[in-house]
Amino acid sequence: MFTDVRIREVWSQLESGGAEVLTLDVFDTLLFRLVPEPTHAFLLLGRRLATAGLLPPTVTAGQFAQLRVHAENLARQHAKSLRGTLEARLDEIWSALMPAIPGSGDIDDLIAMEVTLERDVCRADLAVAELAELTITKLGRPVYLVSDTYFSPDQLRGLLRRPELAGIRFTQILTSSDAGVSKSEGLFTHVLTAVGVAPSRVIHLGDNPVADVEGAREHGIIAVHYPKYAGALAETLTLEGLRGGPTSDTAIDSEHGDYGMTALRARTLHRTDATAVPSGLRRHWETGATVFGPVFTGFGEWAAARAAELGVDRVHCLMREGAFLARVLREPAGELGIEASTLWASRHVCALANIYEGTPQELRGFLARRRPPSVGQLLRQLGVGMDEVAGLSALASRRLDVPGLLSETLEALCADERVRSEIVLTASRLRERFLRYLDAHLGGADTIVVVDLGWGGTIQALLQRLLTACGREAEVVGLYLATSAGSQAHRLGGLRLEGYIASGGEPDALFGQVMRSPEVLEQLCMPDIGSLIGFDEDRNPVLGPDHTTRTQVAQRVAVQDGVLAYQREWLRYRRSETPMPSLLDDGARLAALRSLARFVTRPTSSEALAFGVWAHDDNFGSDASEGLLPADLLRRMPYLTAADLEKIPMQELYWPAGVAAVANRPLAVVSGLATNAGISAAEVSPEAAAGPVEVYVDTGGDFINGPKESVVTRSARDGLSWVRLRIDGVGVRRVRIDPAGRRGLMRLDWLRLSFHLNNLAEPHTVAITSVVDHPGFHLVGARALQPNLIEIHSDDPQFVYVIDPVAQAHLAATYAIDVEMAFGWLAISSDPLTIATRPGGTTPLPRRAARRLLREFETRF
Repeated sequence: MFTDVRIREVWSQLESGGAEVLTLDVFDTLLFRLVPEPTHAFLLLGRRLATAGLLPPTVTAGQFAQLRVHAENLARQHAKSLRGTLEARLDEIWSALMPAIPGSGDIDDLIAMEVTLERDVCRADLAVAELAELTITKLGRPVYLVSDTYFSPDQLRGLLRRPELAGIRFTQILTSSDAGVSKSEGLFTHVLTAVGVAPSRVIHLGDNPVADVEGAREHGIIAVHYPKYAGALAETLTLEGLRGGPTSDTAIDSEHGDYGMTALRARTLHRTDATAVPSGLRRHWETGATVFGPVFTGFGEWAAARAAELGVDRVHCLMREGAFLARVLREPAGELGIEASTLWASRHVCALANIYEGTPQELRGFLARRRPPSVGQLLRQLGVGMDEVAGLSALASRRLDVPGLLSETLEALCADERVRSEIVLTASRLRERFLRYLDAHLGGADTIVVVDLGWGGTIQALLQRLLTACGREAEVVGLYLATSAGSQAHRLGGLRLEGYIASGGEPDALFGQVMRSPEVLEQLCMPDIGSLIGFDEDRNPVLGPDHTTRTQVAQRVAVQDGVLAYQREWLRYRRSETPMPSLLDDGARLAALRSLARFVTRPTSSEALAFGVWAHDDNFGSDASEGLLPADLLRRMPYLTAADLEKIPMQELYWPAGVAAVANRPLAVVSGLATNAGISAAEVSPEAAAGPVEVYVDTGGDFINGPKESVVTRSARDGLSWVRLRIDGVGVRRVRIDPAGRRGLMRLDWLRLSFHLNNLAEPHTVAITSVVDHPGFHLVGARALQPNLIEIHSDDPQFVYVIDPVAQAHLAATYAIDVEMAFGWLAISSDPLTIATRPGGTTPLPRRAARRLLREFETRF
């Protein structure tokens, strides 16, 4: 009967005869607001007053909200001195407020405006309303309202005069302002006098654990808690800037607050389907409901409305994400008579189907992807055997980001007419099968609306090009959750594509944060099947392997279920007599984007752990997959600053904030706050006292004439630093690192030299964790005190690694070198480092002195 487990408990008591009278709290129980906190309504009231010209020019809406809060506190203090109670009335509050807003008009009119505003931002809780109605009509039991509020009973009746409550006749309304006493101080005594039954026969439902629960139970009344927040929602709202007092920068809309998202997120967490979620999946389900639920619910409403405006009766949700997006669209689109179906189309298939002549330019379009494939992967995707192209078989494992390799490979493929013809034939065969599939699913519509998660609109552009090339006069229109700045080129080419939370990369400040790490968003939409790599003769999709673990599949399903649970709750209220504000409004879209950007840039530790173990696949005809939180990067986190974190490329680290939230929470907080405030990461990443690190490569002459690179070192927590750079290494014989520009002590935790070789996909790595007796490694201007503790005693210290021309002959194929160093630094004076003598002339052993020095040094790091 009830979708809320808390209501079921109350109903069970009433229906079984365990209670004869129902009492209800009003705010955040029978009524909820479209703002996260009650005082946020004062911001909306201030904006209304300012628009009506009822605020002095010197008072902003934010200042009014603060004044309204202070006036209430002042009125309560006056009530305490006059009547011995902190309970004040609304007219007393406005009397205290009027001196701060002279010339604003009649006090009664202003009070009426506040009551009207409250009525506009309130909605009836449908579950509680149903409980009250059934209690009266089915059980014949009375229902009383009990509220700690400055509103009078008559003012509350005005707020309750709404269609959802029209058939409910409450026996009596008791308020703290009218009784002069709060629930905690004795209002329930008045309640018991009014109801005239034993306390144990009364059941009370309310949100405040002290006033509603403890206050009722102290009087012997049965109390059921109806909490405003649940799970980790309070922490989520705090990170989103939606908790606390009203300020001008509170992230709410000037008319609709937060569109009721806070209230509905809380109510979703208490739905009966939430109780069926296994504890191990609870975090994922909850995040789906509270973070992604509002985002996808708004997207579904918007996409359905836009499709209706375009005059189509069907939208095509692109697979693989389309399986989930079609479920999101089913109800909002169905209400408008629009069918949400799925359509198989991938970047891999669309790109290959658009190859007609096999030119290098066409093949480069096929390679427009996030991570370049290896030579072997490219040939397999083009349907070319490795042994068919002379000279490429030895390069099968090399990635195409090796300098010059891409051009060399494309020239080799296109220069051989037989190979080029084979590529064209493979593309032609796929194209014909794909077109037959499209004909069967698209019908003869002149406007084809595709729905997808989004970003650059590449698939839509390729589909349009393909249909145009085969003589099909149809326009492909794209409706996306978001589109990036890269989509602007397609728009200039005449393509119609729109985004819900962002369009063309705007608003850039917020959407740029999401686009740095969109992988969790992409993965949560996936079904447990592989990506599209082609079609068979019967037009059936041919899919690649799916390497997703069973655990990730279960977690992903939990997230999707949480999203749909929120959508069901939203639709329930949107369809009520007093509907929720439209999620098509700019304010609602911005609120959804803010929530998503917060998750990406400032995840909680539990969110990072829950989603960081997910693997992300390539989704371009490849079976490669990678974890969002690489184990190797977890080890680096203590050494990184916000500037270092920002520099790690997406190909190496999908979710920087997630890694930091797990391994270095202070870094995650600083980085997230800087991003949110629009502050450069360098501003919150102080430069290290060691100075810049310089790297030289000797290619046969000397270090001065060879390649040189330098990087500024920055100081992380505990004084740790991490640097990494890439330098040209063709003809390398020696590598020199100048670690500092002044005297000091260095704890070298690791030095890693990665030699990228022409004939290997992965680099050859030399890892140095001890500078003592390491072959080929030499110190100049420095000496080793311990295996990883170095005294730098000159202003030009050098670490020199010499390549053995015999034992390391394979390094002759090096084209680039990555230098990575993690260390701690302590500056010392320019005087020679000596061991102080003890009183009495005794000198400790050098080994003991070194151990003591090492202990002192380690306390710094």
